[in-house]
Amino acid sequence: MLNLTTRTLTLLSCLIISCFSQAALANELANAPADKSLHGLTLNSSQQSAMGMQTALAKQVELVPSAVYPAQAALPLQTLRSLSSPLSGQIIKLNYVHGPIQKGQIIAEIESPELLVLQEGFLATQSDLTISQQNLSRVRQLNKSGVSSTKQLQQALSEVKKLSLKKAQIEKNLMLIGMAESAIQDLETTHKLQPANLYIKSPIDGQLFDLQVRLGERVDRNETIIALGETNPIILVVRVPVETANDIQEGQKVAVESKDRIGVVKHIDPMVDSMTQSVDIHIKVQNNDNKLRPGQLFKVRFLSEAKQTTYQISASAISQYDGKTVVFLQQKVQQKETIQALPVQVVNITDKQLYFIPEIKQASPLILYIKGSTAIKSAMDAANDSDGE
Repeated sequence: MLNLTTRTLTLLSCLIISCFSQAALANELANAPADKSLHGLTLNSSQQSAMGMQTALAKQVELVPSAVYPAQAALPLQTLRSLSSPLSGQIIKLNYVHGPIQKGQIIAEIESPELLVLQEGFLATQSDLTISQQNLSRVRQLNKSGVSSTKQLQQALSEVKKLSLKKAQIEKNLMLIGMAESAIQDLETTHKLQPANLYIKSPIDGQLFDLQVRLGERVDRNETIIALGETNPIILVVRVPVETANDIQEGQKVAVESKDRIGVVKHIDPMVDSMTQSVDIHIKVQNNDNKLRPGQLFKVRFLSEAKQTTYQISASAISQYDGKTVVFLQQKVQQKETIQALPVQVVNITDKQLYFIPEIKQASPLILYIKGSTAIKSAMDAANDSDGE
């Protein structure tokens, strides 16, 4: 004899009651009024509630996202540069050794005896220019009185122009090698040598890395001090299968998940990794706030333009019925809400979202059933069987 516990008997009772309830509901659905279409069904609100149906509005979209791919931020190769010492000297200050840097900020200071030599050349040229200007003034006065010839005046003018250009060139060189503009002005006005300090400034907003020197170290002319790369825009490198890369084009939009940013495909590597059969794709993303950092990992989706009218809905809306891929559409026929099986072409299913094109052109809005599709199919089969009888 079977030894049935109280718990077992309770479970059996609940199962029997459930079976009777489902049979009653199936009988009610079989007798429900239906339209003449094979895939149409009309149910009242109580029946839909009993079947656990739920609807949602399908959203028309212009861009269809791909599956998620991992990407890593990197500095654009064309912006990578090495900052070097323009003259030999000693590192006396390192203000920044890594991380973000803004244009114009002083990265390092170098004390260089060679800078004193350049200052001496500047002062000598300025002194020669002053003498030439005085000589020009004297020759001009003599020329007016007829004592000096026109040729002598032209020679004096040429000498002044030559020395003026030489002075401007030396001044420009002093600025380019990193001498402060205020120090150059003091050099010119006071005619005294200024401190021999060079300032290595950042030419762009970017990211510092790979420091090559130490504080107090002596460096030679053109010796690398530190590397610098541009961070705005920044590049995201993503590796995708060859088949996927073949469907991607330069200029295509890319969504960066969790950052609410849209990037653009900048480069598709023509070389294929022989081991993984994948291709590297570079995505350019604006980074005005510098919140995308080199080496940081992200998730991206490639966005393809919809070539036909395309809709988005929860993936739970998709179903198979009568040998076709369908969604169940809520329509009004003769003032009655009717459920219609709508054949669709699936464009993509990603992140629990269905992107589809209706095979039969529909007028918006599309109200689709996202819950209760199994019950709907059973009810349609039951209604069609009833019509056949």
